[in-house]
Amino acid sequence: MKLKKSFWAKFSALALTVLLTSCASTNLSVPVPGQGAIKTRNIYAEYYTLGESYFKLEDYKKAAEYYELAMRKKEQYWAAYYKLAKCYVFTSDWNNALPMYKKILERDPENASLKASLAYIYSMKGEFSNSIQIYEELLLQQPHNQDYLENYLAVMAADDKKFEKKHAEKFTQAYETLKEEYPENKNLKTFEDKYKELMKIKDEEPETSEETESTEASS
Repeated sequence: MKLKKSFWAKFSALALTVLLTSCASTNLSVPVPGQGAIKTRNIYAEYYTLGESYFKLEDYKKAAEYYELAMRKKEQYWAAYYKLAKCYVFTSDWNNALPMYKKILERDPENASLKASLAYIYSMKGEFSNSIQIYEELLLQQPHNQDYLENYLAVMAADDKKFEKKHAEKFTQAYETLKEEYPENKNLKTFEDKYKELMKIKDEEPETSEETESTEASS
């Protein structure tokens, strides 16, 4: 027995109504193509935004957690990677910060700011020779940069075991440059005193009045 055409027309209309209703529902049995990927991208973008918020609040440990999550999104990997590296610096986690800054510098080898950051990390780890080498490279490009001169002097002074044999002459040259270019620098006296201490130079004691009188009498 053949079904009447009117039945198929009613059935088709009913099926179409059910299909349209199911697609309009919030609980889709079949996801919209690409919807999951969009949600995922939005989530990782939110992770980065949360990382930025905690970074501004100087809660670097919490910020680091969100930057690590944000790195899972390819498009923002390097931005989150760099901010994570900065979090490690601000929390004095030098062991994690060092390889990350080295990797970032490989991508931008002429970046002076990254080089200075790497030199600073080396110095904080006590790897003074590596730090000094980087500051010398920076000073070749910018010989009168006040920050580089100060940090260079500070690192050489910190490497006191090698000071007299390796650093004394370089220290003097950098100190004279700093003194000439920036006579008002607040750290000049500190560097001068540290130099005398490391070179075991004693300040000449002023003559007493008795010694002065004796000298005058003999003349």
